[in-house]
Amino acid sequence: MQPFIVVRNYREDDELKCQELVRDYIMSFFKKSFYCFCFREITLQFIVITWAILFIFLGVPLTFCALCVPGCIFFLFSGTYFSFYAKAVELMKTKPNQALVAECYEPYIFRLKPNEVTYQIFMDDAPYEPSFKNKFRKKIIATVSVKSHSSIYNAAWIYRFAVSPNYSFQKVAEPMFGLILKNCVQLGYQTIESTISEWQENERDFYDNLGFATRQIYHKQIIGNSLSVMKTQLTFNLRKDEALQKQN
Repeated sequence: MQPFIVVRNYREDDELKCQELVRDYIMSFFKKSFYCFCFREITLQFIVITWAILFIFLGVPLTFCALCVPGCIFFLFSGTYFSFYAKAVELMKTKPNQALVAECYEPYIFRLKPNEVTYQIFMDDAPYEPSFKNKFRKKIIATVSVKSHSSIYNAAWIYRFAVSPNYSFQKVAEPMFGLILKNCVQLGYQTIESTISEWQENERDFYDNLGFATRQIYHKQIIGNSLSVMKTQLTFNLRKDEALQKQN
């Protein structure tokens, strides 16, 4: 049986699965960011300063001062982990306004990896009988929500956007964003905004291919003023896209 994906509107009974998906998606960037922070200059400075304080001011033997290296690494690990987890919890608690989900239908006995399979994608519902659909297991593999931007006039804001890492990001996200952009045009928004971090390479390439432009680049604090992550706010002119569609 050929597996397939249905892109449909969010329902209330999807909330728990969407929360779990958002949490796993946010935490999937934790290791990459931790390794990145380990090789930044501020980490070495923190280790040297801690070592100097223990040896010079507290009189700790030099051998025991070496323990500050794994201690600082553990502190960095814990701070990064809880920062990402706090962000995940924040998004999990945010109730979606207008949202879409991608629901995957796969056979109960499915030995292939998702990246090795070509999925048919349907909008709203699959053209199959309910008895046929019952032969598949269902799981939500992507979700995206849109609401009015709090500080930009007549702009929509993309949030709670997550795609399961086991599936092709481009193939799953493209039809969802096509429908999101169409809905935003119908609702009268002029632009749509989104934010990505420095290690979201797939997301950045995806937004670039859609035609998003960089509005601003800024740094968001992770652990105090010492560690920060570079974030990019992207914008898309919906009126320009609508005009091009009319010309075509």
